[in-house]
Amino acid sequence: MTQTDFIKAFESFTVKDRIAIARQLKSKVLDDLFEELDAQMPDIEMSISEIQAEIQADRDEQKQKAENSPRR
Repeated sequence: MTQTDFIKAFESFTVKDRIAIARQLKSKVLDDLFEELDAQMPDIEMSISEIQAEIQADRDEQKQKAENSPRR
């Protein structure tokens, strides 16, 4: 089935069904992307305290960026 055939078939469904199908496709695509990215990442052992430190550093960085961004 070509992409064009798929789109034509997809458009034959009701709006409600298209939304349900789109949600399923979105979930599948996200799962596939995660698996692809996960396979590329090194498998590093981290302790809970190291994970918490990484999270806190990221939050601190985001907070600093927000404080330094120009206000509208």
